[in-house]
Formats: sequence, structure tokens, C-alpha cells
Amino acid sequence: MSFESEVLNLIRKEDVTNLLQQLVRIPSPTGEEKTIAEFIYEVLKSWGLKTEIFEPIPNRPDVVGFLEGSEGRPTLILNGHLDHVPPGNLEDWSYPPYEGRIVNGKMYGRGAADMKGGLTSMMIAAKALKDANVQLKGNLVLTFAIGEEVGDPGTRHIVVDRGIRGDWGIVTEPTVFKGKFRVGVAERGVAWFKITVKGKSTHASQPNLGVNAISKASKVITELEKLSVKLARKKHPLIGASTCSVTIVEGGFKENIIPDQCRITVDRRMIPGETVKEAEKEIEKILKNLRKKDPKFRFSMELTCLFEPAEIPSKSEIVSVVRRNLKKVCGYDSKPWGTPYACDARNLINDAGIPTIVFGPGDISHCHCVDEYIELDEVVNAAKILALTALNLLT
Repeated sequence: MSFESEVLNLIRKEDVTNLLQQLVRIPSPTGEEKTIAEFIYEVLKSWGLKTEIFEPIPNRPDVVGFLEGSEGRPTLILNGHLDHVPPGNLEDWSYPPYEGRIVNGKMYGRGAADMKGGLTSMMIAAKALKDANVQLKGNLVLTFAIGEEVGDPGTRHIVVDRGIRGDWGIVTEPTVFKGKFRVGVAERGVAWFKITVKGKSTHASQPNLGVNAISKASKVITELEKLSVKLARKKHPLIGASTCSVTIVEGGFKENIIPDQCRITVDRRMIPGETVKEAEKEIEKILKNLRKKDPKFRFSMELTCLFEPAEIPSKSEIVSVVRRNLKKVCGYDSKPWGTPYACDARNLINDAGIPTIVFGPGDISHCHCVDEYIELDEVVNAAKILALTALNLLT
């Protein structure tokens, strides 16, 4: 039996299901990743992988596992994040979000798709290679990062501050659409800006004595909507258009007081080729023009979160190898695709110069929602594709 066949036979659905269920049952909302990090650290260590755990932010550990090759190069990095978004109102869920309930081949739970399914596929792929006693020449490195959901420097800390570099990378975020895997070679970036429009409070019976911050902010929203229409004309062949959306408006504190402050949160999605500086200047230009027209218009603006856009050539080696293994395991090919969401692939590509794709189990439409779920067969197939890719690149 070839190593390839032996490795694939060692990737069993019952093992995938058991590990994924254990991960889903450990709540790990952003900021509370320590328990799941320690669990993964102990599991990898028990499987015989060299394992490290360290804290880029106090009490919030990253984990790295190494399946080391005889020559120490080249290196394939698999990456995923430990944190998930909050479950919201528990009463809205059909099944408890941390139970890992299995129904009709699907596992339900917060984080099941985003992205504990991806973490499971990484771990099971490495275990199969280890158990098959595959003699790798290069290194397979598994990286588990904190805080991806809010742009914390978990992955950046691993590949920049800790200096863990590779020749290729795969971020195992969900890339399934209509039951088929896609291979992401580009990703949108996102910047969140908080604009504070300042006014002057007074009794609402005499509004002329004050400056209504909400009224002033409404002009900002109108101009941002015009910007969004303009941005829609700027398109990337794999991702589509840039966007600019007002997502939060907060203003006023009592019915009979003219509000002296209104805060607007702007979600600005950027396509490869755009920079955050350009996006910031566009919005600043709108605000400064409003100030020129209206001396009473006062504002401040801050950047609160940033994921830079990123892209690699569609003909990169890692793309070709994963597409070939996708066809071998699932029977179909997938053209290069661009993710509409931002993720930590940008850290590997932009910060560390590692050619990286986004490829993993789960459908993004099933993430960040009530009754989040993942198809178990997708996790199994992703593990097989990752294992074959490691065999191709590292032996």
C-alpha cells in the first residue's frame, strides 16, 4: 500500500467527528481562547508533534505544532483561528450552541463552521501523516491563532514576531459554496472607522440655541452612500466591488436634549490594490468638504480595526497542488476564487511573504448566525486534501 493510500485510510469520519465535537464543546469567544488553546496543545503533544504555546496577548495563547521533516525544508503552514463570535440569544438556537449536536450528517454549534471544522481538518491531516510514519523531508507546521474575528495580532505574532516562516500557506477558513470547495487566492480587506460628529446640547424646546449632532451626522451618511455608489464601479475580477457601509449609528441620550454627539461606524471593504490610507483619505475628504460648507460641523475619526486586502497569482504552485488533490478526493476541480470576507491570509501573504490560499470546510453563509453548522463529510474531505498536499510538497 502506498503512503498516499495509507494516509487517506487513516482519516476516519469517526475520528473527525469526535475531535470536532470536543472543540465545539469548548467555548472560545474572542478574548477567551485559553482553554481551547491548552486543549489543542495537549492533543498535539499526545500525538507526538513538537508543540509550542505562547501568549501574544496576556492570558490568550497561540499554539503551534510541528511535524518536522528530515531536511527541515521546505515548509507548509496550515493556519486557523481559535476564537469565534458570540452565540447571541441562546433561546434562538434549535440546539445548544456548545453541545455539538449531530443531525443528518451536520454538526451544529457556534464555531463549528467558523472555524473549528478547519482546525479539525488540519489536526487530523497531521495525525494521519504521523501515524502512517511518512518520512517527510520538509516541515508541516500547524498554527492556531487568537483573535482573528477582531483583527488581533495572533497570526502576525506567529509568522513575524516568532519568525515561523514557510514556503506555502493554507488558511482553513470556510470556502464551500453550494456543496463544493473553492480555492481562495485573493481576499477583501476591511477597515472600520469610527466617526464622531460633535454638536452642542441645549433644551429641545429651543433647538436653535444648540447644534444637533445627529442632523450633522445625517449629512455624513448621505455622502458616504454616494461614495458607496462610486466604489461599486471599482471591481476586482475574483472578488467584485469595493464597498462602504454605515453599520452603527449612536447618538442622543434624552428625549428633550439636543444631542451634542453622534457616532457613526463605517465598514469599508477594500479589494486588492487598494490601501487603508487611500480609503481613509476618501472619507476624510468628505468630512473636510462638509466642514468647509458648514462652520458648525466638527468631527474626529479613528481607525478601529484593519484587515489589509491580499492576493497571490492564480497559477501559484500551492493553488495547482490543492486543485489537483481536490479533484482526486472530490472528483471536481475549482477555479481560483476571491473571498468576500477578510481573514488572516493577509498576515501570511503581506507580512511574511508566504504564498497562501484560503481553503477549508464549511460554507460562509452558515457562519455568524443562529444554528451555525458544518457538514461532517466536508471536514473529512478537507483533511484528506490537506494531507495529500503535504505529501506532494514535503516528501
